[in-house]
Amino acid sequence: MSKDERTGNSPAPEPLPALDGGALRAQWVKRVRRLRNEAGLHLIRGAATAVGGAVVAYGGLWIQSR
Repeated sequence: MSKDERTGNSPAPEPLPALDGGALRAQWVKRVRRLRNEAGLHLIRGAATAVGGAVVAYGGLWIQSR
């Protein structure tokens, strides 16, 4: 079965309406905001990983020096 064939009783998808300038801008703003939020999460996660690695490395050196 090809991907274009519908299965079951689901209705055909409606075509997207034509977007004017304001709606198109709003759509881009949403995309940029979502991308910024995802990037922020990755930066925070990376910083936490770096701090955790530094703590583990320092702990390992401190234990070996004792």
